[in-house]
This record gives sequence, structure tokens and C-alpha cells, in this order.
Amino acid sequence: MHGKTQHPATPRDHEKLLDLLAGQKTPTPEEFRQLILALDNHRVLAKVFLLEGTPFVFANRPMKYVIFREQVADRFEIGSQDVCIVGSAKLGYSPGGHKFGTPFADTSDVDVVIISEPLFYRGSRELFETLNHLEPSVSLTRNAMHGGSKTPPQVALPDWLKVKDSVRNFVYENFNPGLLPPEHPLRQEIFENMASTSGLFLALEPQVFVSKIRCRVFRTWKAAEDYYANSLREAKAVLAGTKHPEPEVEDAEELAETTEK
Repeated sequence: MHGKTQHPATPRDHEKLLDLLAGQKTPTPEEFRQLILALDNHRVLAKVFLLEGTPFVFANRPMKYVIFREQVADRFEIGSQDVCIVGSAKLGYSPGGHKFGTPFADTSDVDVVIISEPLFYRGSRELFETLNHLEPSVSLTRNAMHGGSKTPPQVALPDWLKVKDSVRNFVYENFNPGLLPPEHPLRQEIFENMASTSGLFLALEPQVFVSKIRCRVFRTWKAAEDYYANSLREAKAVLAGTKHPEPEVEDAEELAETTEK
């Protein structure tokens, strides 16, 4: 994907961008693209448009969003101010470089951010415990190294990607429960907590049928700001045509039909 030809910004263009940053309304995909390309401080964009304000899916029922945050907070024993919705469910279209501008639809994931230091450390510890059991074992690898084996142990590519994602997330102080095995109790607990709020989406006008939900736990708000600011920087490189888009890690959990439609 290559970016469009860039033209020098006029004073009117700068004035328009400043008006958008005031946060009075959600920018269109084209307006947000201009903001991403024009600004170097993507932390501001992440805070104003991704982490703050009423999401697109709750635009007509803002009080339902308050209730949603309170329900999630109650299930995870945190404050409601430490819960928010990001991604296409927040803007109405995807802000990621991989599928920038794709409208939110029934098949779209709902991305939820939770800020909880205890859950971040608990989840990371349990995730690394599962990774510790991946083959080949450390002892087998060491024996191969010291024994001069010409056929070193092979690591399965999916396992290697999971290890890399897990380490990178920990460095940037976030935990993705989707990286836990499907049968893991903590993964099931987290996604069951999230799924129990799906009735709020069905109560909206018009109804929002949420089929998948993703959840990411951050140690602090600063960590969340850093993560999404970096996502927007990567989107800028894709939109400018200097980087090829990378597919997102598929970590969504299918929601069971626990509510009446």
C-alpha cells in the first residue's frame, strides 16, 4: 500500500488540523489520515482519539458506555476510569495501518483496554509459565550446543512467534490474554468477564451485534499511551508508503451466544 502524493500544507490546512485536535468531533478517515501524516507527536492523537471520549458504538447512548465501563471494572476489581474501548469500535473505522479506514461492522472485533498492574503481572507470569513448557527444552538445546550437534533443535514457527509477541508485550508493559492457550483458566476468566457485557451492545439503537472481543491489559495509562502512539507511528509509515502493512495478531475470542437477539 502506497501513500497518496503529499502536497504542501496551507495555513487553512493547519487550522483545520488544530480544530480536529480540539476533540469536538470524531475525524473522518481522511481527516485522521491527514492528522497521522502531519503530526510527529502521536501520543496526543492516541490520547484524544483512541483512549478518551465516547466510542462510535456508544455514540447514540453515551450512558450505556458508562454502564459498560462500570460492569467491566466491577468484574476486574478496578476503577471504571481504567477501562476504555479503542480501535474501530472507538472511531467507527480501523486506525491500524494494516486495514486503515475499514468501517466498523458486525464482524469487527471490539478492542477493550484494561489498566491493572496486578492483572498485568499475574497474566504475564502465567503466560511465561506456559511458554516455559514449549519444546525443545532448555536442557535439550544446551546438550545440542555442547555436543556439537549438526542438527540443532527446531522450534515450531507458531511457538516462536508467540514467544516473540509475549516478550515484546512485556517490554512495553502490556499483557494479551489471547496468547494464553484456549483452555487456560485465566484466559477463560477474562473473556467470560468481557462476554458478560455483550448484552449492552444489543440494547443499543441501532443494535450492535458483537461477535468477537479482544482485551489487552496494561500496567499503567502511560504504557497504553506509548503502545497506541507507536501503533499510529507505524500507521504513518504505511500511509506514507515507506513500510508494508503487517497483519495484526489474531487474538480475538469468539463470544458465546449468551444474550437474546
